[in-house]
Amino acid sequence: MGAGEAATLFGPSLYFSERDSPWFSGIVDNAGNGIWLEDFEDGELNTPNVQAVTRFGDEASTFRSSFNNPGPTAIWGVDGDDGALNGSGYGGDVWIVTTNAGGPRDQMIFQFLPDSQGRLPTYVGFVIARFSGGNSSAEVDWLDADGKTIHDDFYRTRDWALDPVTQEPMEGLFGGDARLHRFVGIYHEDGIAELHLEKVNQLDHLQYGYSIPELSKGLLLLLAGLRCVVTRRRN
Repeated sequence: MGAGEAATLFGPSLYFSERDSPWFSGIVDNAGNGIWLEDFEDGELNTPNVQAVTRFGDEASTFRSSFNNPGPTAIWGVDGDDGALNGSGYGGDVWIVTTNAGGPRDQMIFQFLPDSQGRLPTYVGFVIARFSGGNSSAEVDWLDADGKTIHDDFYRTRDWALDPVTQEPMEGLFGGDARLHRFVGIYHEDGIAELHLEKVNQLDHLQYGYSIPELSKGLLLLLAGLRCVVTRRRN
């Protein structure tokens, strides 16, 4: 039996632009010690010390890099990435994995590499933009340098189709509606080596790094909310 490991969790929380990230102050102050934000709008995964890992001959890329003429509502990216906060992100770009036959794959793996100081990121988060099915449960696993799970969780879009104020169901939400996008993230002081996702086929705004300059530890725990500290033991 492996030892339990404490983690601070963030989200799932509404996300319309990078300003909605609980780590925004670290993003804007990033000089290598803050939080890197990869929004995929240049068509690549090219922020430092992270790489996509694929299996079975799959290809990982942005949607627009794989498909030159996507349909007008095919991409369900972060709202603000297309230049306007208007409730959809159809004009932006997202990260996907495709099979060797060209179809969508609902599995993603990101591997984080030590930086020049030998550090793994202690913060890792992202926006779930599209599940592989409307009511599917997506599984998210964060792993440490030894390949052990720090924390895993399940998320369902049907649990998110609620008015953020009244918590009443919102009728008529459709794919790409920005109110369905959620940020989820984790802080783990010993570092995060890998992020594994199942049944997610569009991901946006990957965020990872080492510090949030303007947040004290006390405020960090407050922002994490009721789910802030989780101890998980796994066989």
